[in-house]
Amino acid sequence: MTSHTVPGGIPAMPLERYLRRAWPMLPGWIIREALKKKDVRVNGARCGAEAIVKGGDALSLYIDARWLEPAPEILFSDGRLIVAVKPQGLPVDVDRDGVGADTLLTRLERRWPGARLCHRLDAATGGIVLAAADEAVLEQALDAFRDHRGVGKAYRALAVGTFDRPEGTLDAFLLKDARRAEVKILHNSAPGAKPIRTRYRVIGARGNGLTEVALEPVTGRTHQLRAHMADFGHPLLGDDRYGDRAANRRYQCARLCLWHERLTVSDDSPLVDYRGMIFEARTPEWGKF
Repeated sequence: MTSHTVPGGIPAMPLERYLRRAWPMLPGWIIREALKKKDVRVNGARCGAEAIVKGGDALSLYIDARWLEPAPEILFSDGRLIVAVKPQGLPVDVDRDGVGADTLLTRLERRWPGARLCHRLDAATGGIVLAAADEAVLEQALDAFRDHRGVGKAYRALAVGTFDRPEGTLDAFLLKDARRAEVKILHNSAPGAKPIRTRYRVIGARGNGLTEVALEPVTGRTHQLRAHMADFGHPLLGDDRYGDRAANRRYQCARLCLWHERLTVSDDSPLVDYRGMIFEARTPEWGKF
C-alpha cells in the first residue's frame, strides 16, 4: 500500500485524472483496473472511477509498488554525484502546482534522501540527468551549467526533412513566455530575448523524409533544441508544441524523438573531481517510420 496526500490548493478533479497526472508513467490499464476493483481509497473510503479528489485528500493506493515506486536507472554514483537516465514522459520534478508523486527526483530521493537536481530536461525528453547528494558537488554542478562551461551535452534526434548541409551552427534569440510555458525564436535582438546557439550534424537519412541528427546546445535555454530546429525548418518528430503536427500524425509518432545521450565533463570543469569523465545513455529505438 502506498500513501499519498493531494497537495493543498489543487481544485476538485476526477480521481482518474489526478492519478494520471501524479503518476504519469503508470499504464492506463493499471489505473482502470485499480478503479474498477476500488483499490484506491480517498480519506479511507474505497473509490471507483466516479470519485472526485481535491487538495488535502489522503489517498491509499493498493497497487503493486513496482508500478508506483520504480527504481531509477543509474549510470554512475559515488554517493555525491548521481548520473541518472530519465525515461521519456517522466517529469524531473513536481509541476507548478506541486503535483508529482512519481518524478525523477522522487525516485532518486528514495535512495539518496536530500538529493538535488543539477539541471533539468523536459518531461518529453529522455536521457542523462545529473543530481547531487552532496552540497559542494551541487554548487560545482550548478556553476558548470549556469555558465555553460565545464559540461558538454550531446543529443540524438529525428528531424523532419532532408538537410542541404551535413552540419552547421544556428544562431538566434530566444524569448520565453513563462505564463504560457513556451518560447519564441527571434532573428534579431529584442527586450527579454537571450542569444542561443545550436550545432547540428547529420548522422544519416532514415527514409520517408526523416533525418537522424546529433544536436549540441552550445547555450542551454528552455526548449532551445525543439524551438530552434522547428524555426530552422526541420522540426523534431513527435513535437506537438513547436513541430509539425501533421507530420507527427502522418508518421504515427506519439512521442518526442529527442534524447540526451552523452554528457562530457571538461578538463577545466568546476566539477573538479569528475573532470574528463564521459557519461553515455543509449538512445532508445524510436521505431521504423
